[in-house]
Amino acid sequence: MGIQELDEILNGGLPIPSALLILGDVGSGKSVLCQQFVYAQAKDGFNCTYFCIDHSPYDIRTNMESLGWNPKDFEDKGLIKFVDLFVGREESDEKYQGNPRDYNELVSAIKRYFIQNQRFVVDSISSIAFLHGETKAYDLIQRIHGWVLKTKGVGIVNAVKGMHSQSFEVAIQQALGNAIILEREVESVYLHVAKTTRTPHQKGKFGLEIDEKGIRILI
Repeated sequence: MGIQELDEILNGGLPIPSALLILGDVGSGKSVLCQQFVYAQAKDGFNCTYFCIDHSPYDIRTNMESLGWNPKDFEDKGLIKFVDLFVGREESDEKYQGNPRDYNELVSAIKRYFIQNQRFVVDSISSIAFLHGETKAYDLIQRIHGWVLKTKGVGIVNAVKGMHSQSFEVAIQQALGNAIILEREVESVYLHVAKTTRTPHQKGKFGLEIDEKGIRILI
């Protein structure tokens, strides 16, 4: 994963290929964790694709820069690609790379860029479920799982805890095989690993903080 404490919790990180679901409360640091993962993987020389759905690429770049990470250096080298599928965009703007409000076009865009990467982030599946329904969002999750196996990649799918039916949240945990839950308790955030496949993991809840260097996990 490239995040030291999380790699320790995951017994050295995720196996290749695999996908990790991060299911977290609003404001629990899901997107920061995704951004830190992509930046760390790009530093290690992997081709990374960040599918920007909840936020525009501009917002994600700006947030990364605020944490001391400069993604432009890696974009220039072709190691990070932000794919603009932001749901808040104007549909008439031709510079965007896919129409998130047309499900088939959305899937085609993700597939087209997905096969070019070694590491990926989908941020997030929740907006897709909200726009197109949980059945189609689950269908996309299954497709992503298949693409991961084909590309031998590793990545993260982000989802907002409590935004969906309980059955959908259980189903996507089962489909992706690896799942981390982030929960807010008053002013604190805790992380625990719900499940992993092909690798053991540490049990229990771990405190999570966001400082000027990104995510820090207290183990």
